[in-house]
Amino acid sequence: MKRYLLGLLLIAFVVSVVSQHLVYSQTPTADKSKEKNATAKKDSTITWYKYDEGLAKAKKEKKHVMVHFYATWCGWCKRMDKLTFDNEEIKQMLNGDFVAVKVNAESADKVKVEGKDMTLRQVAGMYNARAYPDTWFLKPTGEKIGERKGYVEADEFQYILKWVKDDQYDKISFAEYVKQQQEKKDSEKK
Repeated sequence: MKRYLLGLLLIAFVVSVVSQHLVYSQTPTADKSKEKNATAKKDSTITWYKYDEGLAKAKKEKKHVMVHFYATWCGWCKRMDKLTFDNEEIKQMLNGDFVAVKVNAESADKVKVEGKDMTLRQVAGMYNARAYPDTWFLKPTGEKIGERKGYVEADEFQYILKWVKDDQYDKISFAEYVKQQQEKKDSEKK
């Protein structure tokens, strides 16, 4: 009798697991096909550079650098890729006014920094990037301007990009810049 009961429980468990697997495996596939279609309709993507290539390009073209540190396991990094970096205005600003650099902060891949081979993990260490995402902004010379730790919504990220692009970081704080921009928007609405 116990064997019969255990057998029924085992069968019920297996049926439950298989049915959940079928339900959940079909839903993401449908979502993925929608995502692919949505991606195909978008106008542009961000051109990401390796760390060493990005710094060299920025110096040559006299553009600010955005260095985005991430980890492959980081959920907030994936969210930022999907929601912030997929924003059309942000893509246009990064491709036009910045050199966008993306660094897997846990990678052993090597780049050249000031003539020395360094892993991307070591590059992240130079910026003290330990929690992800961590986004740094640099002058065209490679000099650090500042960082924004954590996930950033698209609207705030646009303010940051404009503040850096217009060299406002040397003139006013970011909070003051945002306040001025919001007051300007409010006065235009009137």
